[in-house]
Amino acid sequence: MLHLFLLFPAVCLWAIQAHAANVSVAVGASDSTIGLSPYGSWFEVGAPGEFSGGARFLLSNANLGVITYVFSTPSTTFEFWGYQRSDGALYNISFDGVAAGQIDAYNATSTGSDGPRRLYLKTGLTNAVHSVRIVNVFDSRGSKYGQMNIDHIVITGNPPDLIHAVAPTFPANGFLAEGKLEYSYHAFLSLGAEATVNGGNGSTVDVLLDAGASESWVVWTGCDDCGGHQNYYKESTQHFSNSSVESSIAYGSGGEANTLDFWKVNDTLAFSNITILSTTLGASYHIPTGGEGLDGNFGIAKSYCAGAQCAAWPSFVEAMYQDGIIKSPVIAFYQLNSTDQPASGVTSKVDVGGLDRNKYLGTMDWIPVTQDSMWNNPSSQRFVKGSGNWVNATAQFTHTSIVFDTGDPGILGIPTNDWDTLLTLVGAETVNGATLFPCSSEITFNFRGTQFRNYTYSLVDTTTNNGNGFCTPTANDAGSTTNWITGVPFLDNYYIAFYFGNAGINSTMGFAPKNLAASAATAQVVVGSA
Repeated sequence: MLHLFLLFPAVCLWAIQAHAANVSVAVGASDSTIGLSPYGSWFEVGAPGEFSGGARFLLSNANLGVITYVFSTPSTTFEFWGYQRSDGALYNISFDGVAAGQIDAYNATSTGSDGPRRLYLKTGLTNAVHSVRIVNVFDSRGSKYGQMNIDHIVITGNPPDLIHAVAPTFPANGFLAEGKLEYSYHAFLSLGAEATVNGGNGSTVDVLLDAGASESWVVWTGCDDCGGHQNYYKESTQHFSNSSVESSIAYGSGGEANTLDFWKVNDTLAFSNITILSTTLGASYHIPTGGEGLDGNFGIAKSYCAGAQCAAWPSFVEAMYQDGIIKSPVIAFYQLNSTDQPASGVTSKVDVGGLDRNKYLGTMDWIPVTQDSMWNNPSSQRFVKGSGNWVNATAQFTHTSIVFDTGDPGILGIPTNDWDTLLTLVGAETVNGATLFPCSSEITFNFRGTQFRNYTYSLVDTTTNNGNGFCTPTANDAGSTTNWITGVPFLDNYYIAFYFGNAGINSTMGFAPKNLAASAATAQVVVGSA
């Protein structure tokens, strides 16, 4: 969130989807949700009868072998499938940090030509998401650490009724407008007199598309202290109107030096190859001392909450949908980050009115969001790892919701009481007044989306290792806020879509891994399911 915004009562309505009994999910060894360490020591060797994607064998560092997995859906039963070994194979297994016996894969008569077998079965688990840790141990029968391996895992259970998103479908006559995206969700809009439909030359202003804000403003030519910006020039004909309503946004401690003032006006807005002749925006005539680092801020928080308007005015995306200019009420981002290595010609893009199939891999994971203004996932599951095992910490945190914000530069802001809980969970230390986390600290979210996908990322800056295995955290104490918030560093990892729904009904967010191949340089409109 770049700036303050009006708060409206949350109307938390969402779709409820029931699940049938005894749902089984099979996960192959090649799946990214299965952790294999040490890195670089596991290989696919073309084992007989292997599961789709191939089995994995530990070919070096046998004494360090570890397999981890976090259930993708609540389950009561766990199966581990792998290959028997004649030279010793014994693993310790634990669930949620509690020892649960051993997996014995030793068979003195095995010739290596047999297919995978179920080597371990655990029943009677609580119907929940569990974390599993499997560790290779010394097998005296072979007088060594055996060759650890995994073919696949099967989990079975009766998932409870969970909050689920309704996955949107995209019409056959749909299209998308694709525009250039600068760093951190900055895009270019042509406004008022500059729009070509009004006889302008198409000059643009550089604005932040801010998921944490519900209003839009841009520096206006009538601003006396707004040097260094591209300005909005009002259109002087039938498309411009001034409501004669003034509004202000206060920053920090407030006061004139920290206040942005604007007139509420209606004028033309053009993005890429689409234009809306009249939409609402704020024409700013005063900006805080020191100015803003951009020409404007266009909110893309939801303006409709479960069918009723709950913000001062609709975003330009919602307004374009209402006017029939676009066929789907969606804006999506393909934001490259500093670690991406895209093919030549692939650049960051923003899509309005549809999704670009060439920008992502696999299937979109549509997650539930509350039907208030913010993009707020109401009830995620959370797993935490410090220097030890993964822990299902969902029940240990007080605040269940997490807000996604393209205007927030932080990776994770956490309410104070949950921050204190996290410090304990990871085993944080205070060194010379600074809070440090074990450098292996990570967190996994499951937003209970349509794909039950897990999202794992580091909680630390690993370049700050103090020599004792402790690093500076990238998460932070966000104070008295009532929800977690994640921003640009997390969102940049995915192709993300904000789907507004019809007047806010069935709104949802979608995530998918980015496609970095050459095909991402062109666009292919999604029709049907994404």
